Amino acid sequence: MSMNNIYYKNRSLIYIIFTLSIFYIGNIFASSAALSIEKSLDIVNANDIEDVKIIYISIPQGSSATEITSILNNKGVISSSLAYEIYLRNENMEDKLRAGDYEILNNLEFEELTSILLKGPPLKTYNITIPEGLWINETLESISSQTGFPVESLKNSLLSGVVESKFVYLGDYRKLEHWEGLIYPNTYEINVDANGEEILQTLVSELENVTTNIFTNNELPAWIDNYNELFTIASLIEAESKLDEDRPLVASVIRNRLYDNMLLQIDATVLYALQKRKSQVLLVDLQVDSKYNTYKYDGLPPTPISGFGERSIIAILNAPQSDFIYYLLTDKSGKMSFTNNYTDFINMKNKAKEEGVIP
Repeated sequence: MSMNNIYYKNRSLIYIIFTLSIFYIGNIFASSAALSIEKSLDIVNANDIEDVKIIYISIPQGSSATEITSILNNKGVISSSLAYEIYLRNENMEDKLRAGDYEILNNLEFEELTSILLKGPPLKTYNITIPEGLWINETLESISSQTGFPVESLKNSLLSGVVESKFVYLGDYRKLEHWEGLIYPNTYEINVDANGEEILQTLVSELENVTTNIFTNNELPAWIDNYNELFTIASLIEAESKLDEDRPLVASVIRNRLYDNMLLQIDATVLYALQKRKSQVLLVDLQVDSKYNTYKYDGLPPTPISGFGERSIIAILNAPQSDFIYYLLTDKSGKMSFTNNYTDFINMKNKAKEEGVIP
């Protein structure tokens, strides 16, 4: 073998050894670097997690984009108010952000943050509306359908003694009919966390608030002895009247009949006694034996027969002096006619039937 061949063979062997050494060392450094980077990323991620916070901010109504970005910057939601304001301007959203109270993370991208501010703060309250004229069981059903609380649960809450009212009939809260008319019809803003008792207390307390406001500068009329009578008459007016202008006149008819010891003969009390909603009261219905049947028993029913609004209470205070003892729905618009003559009443009734105003 020649010296040249030995030389080239040795050189090739050295080159292979050198290449393998470099590759091995490179892998060691690469693995070490990767491990080092991974550890560094772990530290960064851990720090990021520790730095994430929920920040409470309040944006007043009418705030400009500049004012909003300033609030966000001051609270630490964003790092640059100028950058965010430019972003909003470029996206044509500077006048679309909504006021309100927010809970926002401090690590959101501009797009995520803007999406939240465009939707507005999450609802912490909701509204429920109780119409006038509902019976107590219908009122509880209405509350149930709007809040999700079962009717039976609401009933138990009302009768448990947890809900309080100074107007409960005879002071006995354990009977449902003793609460009739005391859940005040209105629209209410309810906290999403409110339970059944709290909701009912809010609605019941509203009647006390309304009554206090009315009777700060007024007294009970001389022909009414107590608030139960006031509320009962108000419920009769609510059930019988469609137009506000007729309410005081209906109150005067009730007053005159009470003065004259006449039966009130109000159809709505018969329907309440029957617990049936009907468009027409039949002769057989008038035979129902109930203290609420004002065709059989004189005076007022024991309690209100429905929920009633402020306007029905005011109508009692504004009842005019009159000799009317009859009223009747005589127009499809809801207008009523009044008289003190029975013959006139019968004539009005026949005419209203012919015109299809009443059945």
